[in-house]
Amino acid sequence: MSQVQQFYAGQNVFITGGTGFLGKVLTEKLLRSCRDIGIIYILLRPKKGKGSQERVDVFLGDTVFDVLRNDYPEFAKKIVGVEGDAAKTKLGLSETDYAHLVEEVSVIFHLAASVRFTETLESAVAINVKSVKHVIDLARACKNFKAGIHVSTAFSHCVRKSINEELYPPPMSYEEINMTVEKFRRIERSEDVMKYVSKPILGEWPNTYSFTKAIAEGVVAEYASDLPFAIFRPSIVTSAYKSPIPGWMSSPMGLPGILYALGLGIIHVVKIDSSLRLDIVPVDYVCNALITLPWKTAKTEKRNCEDVPVYNYVSTNENPIIWQDFNDKSRVFGRKYPSEKSIYYPWGFATKSRLLYRISNFFFNSIQALIIDVVLRLMGKEPQLYKITNKIREAFDVLEYFTTQEWDFDNQKIQDLWTQLGPEDRKTFPFSIQALDWDEYFTNILVGIRKYIAGDTDGNEDRARRRHFYLFIIHLAVCLIFGTIILWVIWRSFHGICSTFGLTTVTP
Repeated sequence: MSQVQQFYAGQNVFITGGTGFLGKVLTEKLLRSCRDIGIIYILLRPKKGKGSQERVDVFLGDTVFDVLRNDYPEFAKKIVGVEGDAAKTKLGLSETDYAHLVEEVSVIFHLAASVRFTETLESAVAINVKSVKHVIDLARACKNFKAGIHVSTAFSHCVRKSINEELYPPPMSYEEINMTVEKFRRIERSEDVMKYVSKPILGEWPNTYSFTKAIAEGVVAEYASDLPFAIFRPSIVTSAYKSPIPGWMSSPMGLPGILYALGLGIIHVVKIDSSLRLDIVPVDYVCNALITLPWKTAKTEKRNCEDVPVYNYVSTNENPIIWQDFNDKSRVFGRKYPSEKSIYYPWGFATKSRLLYRISNFFFNSIQALIIDVVLRLMGKEPQLYKITNKIREAFDVLEYFTTQEWDFDNQKIQDLWTQLGPEDRKTFPFSIQALDWDEYFTNILVGIRKYIAGDTDGNEDRARRRHFYLFIIHLAVCLIFGTIILWVIWRSFHGICSTFGLTTVTP
């Protein structure tokens, strides 16, 4: 076995957020590449009418485990679900489960987080801040604890233009943010009050997500300084590059969702500064880097608070790509791998102007959606496109901070980690962004969108291309009609102006 595989041999792992996008790929990769690993405990939030084993069965039924299912059918025996809630004291675990984890667990991955930018401050603090303290308390109690990784985000300190692999002062301490939330919770209609006061509390931070993630890093620095803990900051995590399935994704969230809406012709205008760098990283590479961190962290001696290691997992300084490249590649590969579910020909453009986006969104996105919804209603179907375009517009309003700015990230520690791996580990856990081929990756993303979001079946590519050709003809006809109308309006307006100033002769 390689060094990393030897490290995980016989080790029991605890994962919070294991049922999420990143957690699924992490769990699958650990089981597929570290066959001698012990038990992987997954924290599951209780659901009425569903036991933990039933939820584990649903979790393991995901397509992300298909490759593993064929190669290693017994893998399910190594997954154990434990009911709890990361936001609650002792992670909401029963006394029996908590005591069992204390006895058995040696490696912890804390992935659980609320990634909603519009989350209320109270909810964001509960899951993104309090959960970190609860996980650290568990780690301190574990009798055989070797390493713990807190997954943060490269944008936790987005108020800085240059972000190094180091700890920065948090906007508030753990005690301060809890006191603030508790203060307003006591007020009648506290939810409304929290929405009102959130902005002044956030200060320079654009949303509760990055704000609470910055505080969470401070929690690790304050309470885990003497433990083998590390902070991992990935940037925008997107579809799988190569494994377990090229292009695999779990939901139309983030950039894949935008590409999906553009590819289906639902929207045609996006609010983006195309000249800026875009920092995206594939989920499988993220998980490969994440898996090697406990091996590295466990070898590090106990340290002072200032030395808690921070790793930025980013792409811009090793293999940069700008938004314009993203747009161009999406357009090229989108035409090569169209979806049969398209409702209009996929054309569009990007603008960084808020005013131009609002105007263009109304004319090219909203009006189209209204027309199609009217047609759907006449056909007896449920109109929903206008609601979708409104949600996308709201999403761009929230994302504007990140789609119209760029950051300088340092990732020297990640590069050093890559050089410290042996040849076998580099082959088993590839994560060097320098090796990423953007053309191949965008092909995989578009193929993944067709399969996992649009629901296109294999073998329907020719039908999809014919549909796109017909939609293109319709698009040309629409452009011709509207172009003619615009020219007629201009001519009539010009004719009227000339008549007003006596520049033309009006015949009876």
